[in-house]
Amino acid sequence: MSSLRKKIFSTYGYSKLVMLAFAAVVFVDLLYLDRQIEAGRAVNDFREASLEMRRDEKNLFLYRDLDSLDQLLVQADAAQQALGTGAVAFVTITGKAGLEKLKGLLGDYRIALESYPLLPEAEQATARQTIRKLGHLLTEASDDLADRERKMLADATRRAGLTLLLAFAGVVILGIAGGLFLVRHVVRPLRELQAGLAAIDEGRARELPLPSTDQEIQSFVASFNATLKHLRRQQDQARRNEKAAALGVLVSGVAHELNNPLSNISTSAQLLLEEGHEGDAEMNRLWLSQIDSETERARRIVRRLLDSVRHPKLQLQRHALSDLIQSSLLLVSRQLPTYVQVCVGTTADIEIEVDRERLHQVFINLIKNAADAGARHITLGARPGRWDDELAEAGHLEGDPAAVRQAMQAVQITIVDDGPGIPPELLSHIFDPFFTTRAAGDGTGLGLYLVEEIVSEHHGCILVDSPPSGGTRFSIWLPLKEEIPE
Repeated sequence: MSSLRKKIFSTYGYSKLVMLAFAAVVFVDLLYLDRQIEAGRAVNDFREASLEMRRDEKNLFLYRDLDSLDQLLVQADAAQQALGTGAVAFVTITGKAGLEKLKGLLGDYRIALESYPLLPEAEQATARQTIRKLGHLLTEASDDLADRERKMLADATRRAGLTLLLAFAGVVILGIAGGLFLVRHVVRPLRELQAGLAAIDEGRARELPLPSTDQEIQSFVASFNATLKHLRRQQDQARRNEKAAALGVLVSGVAHELNNPLSNISTSAQLLLEEGHEGDAEMNRLWLSQIDSETERARRIVRRLLDSVRHPKLQLQRHALSDLIQSSLLLVSRQLPTYVQVCVGTTADIEIEVDRERLHQVFINLIKNAADAGARHITLGARPGRWDDELAEAGHLEGDPAAVRQAMQAVQITIVDDGPGIPPELLSHIFDPFFTTRAAGDGTGLGLYLVEEIVSEHHGCILVDSPPSGGTRFSIWLPLKEEIPE
């Protein structure tokens, strides 16, 4: 079975072998050039010795300087030594026959030089012609050798450069091929895995597809899909448990809330049946009135329950915040005891895009909740601001603070009362459905739950804190789509 590890190590090993081959080519080229340079050095030594012999030869014959003869012999020995040490180079340039010819010329030249002082005056003229001819031939041979050596060095340099270029091109091509191999067989499957994970995260797929037959990827996909199935089973079980719990809470809440008005209706109806037409008319009217009021109370409970489970589409429009607060006070003022004072503090000139009726319900529920808890003074205010995560440490937070944090700016609406406050151990439960601290029959426990639902629908959050000295402060944060000067 193929594996990513094998592919990566194989590509890495081949790349190292290619680099080693390239280094070997470079080494061979450098060694070849070094040999050519050594050959050039031997040819250059032979040529310099030949030129020096010609100069000393001129001095010998022109100025009759016999000391030049010794120098001639020294240069002849140097030329002979150059032919010996660079024999391989000379054979490469002129061939073995050419090397033997050079040695023969140099030997004849040396014999002629050595015999020259011993000849009679009449024969020296002929010997000089012979020596000059042999020296000329040696000079021409050295020049020809130098030309051939330079040409061979130039050819060797070009061949070495071309070899290095081809080797470098081969390394680049093999490197690109190795990279494409890794992209196709390693990177592409990993990208397909990433795309599959994104599809699962977005809900477009239920399991991770298998993009490759490599052992590591097969093992990962199998383990991941098994984990997904396990998590899905757990989520389904948790969802069933949540539904059962929510249904139990709903049934318990409905039974609890409807039990009192139904009990009162039943009692009044039984009294009416017992008394019949002979009963006191005033008492009959009282019992009928009680039946009617308890029926209305049950209807209100049912309406609140329906509001808590319905999620009507928001009718978002731009409204002045001060107008929303004032209109909410007009709606709730008749439902408050006469001793409760509601004041509107500083409200900046702010327009927000909200559902007017839903936001009315928020203000009304908070004000009524404060009055029912025993508050006598309630103050509403609003100002623009920016959300800070440190604010959440001041109390209990519900809603969507992330949306408020990401907005350009937000508005903070505060409802502060002087009531008895909320015990710290109850703060985390006040937004739960059917949770209430009042006596049985005095509330449904859905008011604050609906407040939190409506604020969350508007992508806002609500923070509640209650200091030990008393009173409660609700801070509603709603995101704004444009900045307002503070």
